[in-house]
Amino acid sequence: METAPPAAAGIPRLELEDLTVGFRKKPILTGVSLGIKAGELLVLAGPNGSGKTTLLKTIGGILNPLAGRVLLDGRDTASMGKREKAGQISLLFQGTSPGWPFTVQEIIAQGRFPYRGIFGAEHPRDQKAVARAIKAAGLLGFEDRPVTELSGGEFQRVLIARAMAQEAKLLLLDEPANTLDPKYRFMVMTLLRSITGTGAGALVSLHDLNLARLYADRIILIGEGKIFAQGKPSEVLREETIGKVFDLPPGLGAI
Repeated sequence: METAPPAAAGIPRLELEDLTVGFRKKPILTGVSLGIKAGELLVLAGPNGSGKTTLLKTIGGILNPLAGRVLLDGRDTASMGKREKAGQISLLFQGTSPGWPFTVQEIIAQGRFPYRGIFGAEHPRDQKAVARAIKAAGLLGFEDRPVTELSGGEFQRVLIARAMAQEAKLLLLDEPANTLDPKYRFMVMTLLRSITGTGAGALVSLHDLNLARLYADRIILIGEGKIFAQGKPSEVLREETIGKVFDLPPGLGAI
């Protein structure tokens, strides 16, 4: 995978400025301000219904912010066209399943659509990007297999390989390790770390706090409609903090 173009000096890859998100003008999260540098992997954690998915959808442009701004390399994403935004931001939400028997290679090649269009001709750069992603995701030999024949962990690797082929500056992933067994959880997170190693930034929601502690550069803990805590895993994943955010009885917040 080629290195993502660097952000301008001193400018975060992603920056949220006093962002408020929600539905039908009803706020779920308010006053969200944070930045993600090139090469960083941030984990978003919090109880069910706290707004993690809503925040990711707003950053990705699926939902409009109720207030505040989303900046990518210093540019307000509201000023970007759909195609440009699709080439800059890669989205992967939980619940994605293989509905049609496309091959592994066909699914991964979809990551190149923002550059060539659905019916556009495939160029050598597209072919190279797909080949690199297949190799990096450990999917050599799987290229011609229908995705309907894959295990959940294998299919999740295909989706992440599609994001790698896209060569996006920012990856947004909603519970990419959900329902996977431990082997594939670690494999998926290792893949994400390899992507950030090319200069992309990643914001990943996770329920598994132990996995977050192992892989995150920083953790954003949300609760009570706001950012409750943010910082390095050792700073955020404290028993008293986890217990309060997840409303746990004393002694059950340790991980």
